[in-house]
Amino acid sequence: MNELILTRNIEDVAILGSWLFQKGKKTQRYYRRIVQVFFGYYPGLTLKTTEVTHLALFLKTYGITADSTRNTYKNALSSLFSFATKTGYIPRNPALALESIKTPDQIYSKVLSKAQVEQMIFKEKSLRNKMILKILYFTGLRVEEISQLRKTSFQSTENGVIMMVEGKGRKVRSLHLPAHLSSEIFQYAENLPSEYLFTTQKNCFEAYQPLSTSQIFRIVKRAAKTAKLSVAPSPHWLRHTSATHAIEAGAPIHVVQRSLGHESISTTGKYLDLRPKESVGDYLKPLADLEDL
Repeated sequence: MNELILTRNIEDVAILGSWLFQKGKKTQRYYRRIVQVFFGYYPGLTLKTTEVTHLALFLKTYGITADSTRNTYKNALSSLFSFATKTGYIPRNPALALESIKTPDQIYSKVLSKAQVEQMIFKEKSLRNKMILKILYFTGLRVEEISQLRKTSFQSTENGVIMMVEGKGRKVRSLHLPAHLSSEIFQYAENLPSEYLFTTQKNCFEAYQPLSTSQIFRIVKRAAKTAKLSVAPSPHWLRHTSATHAIEAGAPIHVVQRSLGHESISTTGKYLDLRPKESVGDYLKPLADLEDL
């Protein structure tokens, strides 16, 4: 928060700190940077003096080229001013008047085929990395969630093995694991030197540390390159792939929703028609070729 203290009054800093404190670590990094950029764009501006014109002009002229990035900036600033309004720090939320930014849904292009997933896993030489790929595919976990898995995250029950996952907002959900996956996980974890499932160690004198999200990103991209895929997927691609393949195999949407940790079933619903097998044209007879009449 030091950078913010240099440009904000002390009251603003307190609100900004309270707002960021309630976000996840990854969101904190993104949102802190966005707020710094915004107030750096308007030297002397404060939370109380910000108007909708400041926000709209910033989003339009700052130099953001991608609509998806502009939407991230809008969401971050809207969240901040919504929080400041709820606390009573400002009388009204200037971000409420911002028009929504519609972005095309490109999830379809981020779904791998089963053969591509199999090649990534088959070509991977590291047992640790192989397990990361398998868990990402068979559970649909977010990258932040898999980095925090511990030995204690798994519990054997009469109905099989349950994996406890801490998701967004520190909400914990339980996932039932297929027998083949839980067996591999227990075998892998049996002699691990750390409580975390996936770790790294810089040298023999330092303690094992859980893999960072950026390290897992590199593991997935390297696996795709080794498998000679024509795309460079991120861990989130495997989340999309897991949901899509499960629904295509007949998984009920509420099961997919619970597994992915979606609050709204409408969020999960986007996977239903991601790769449709039929549409209206399949039910219409071909038109007559007038040249043949």
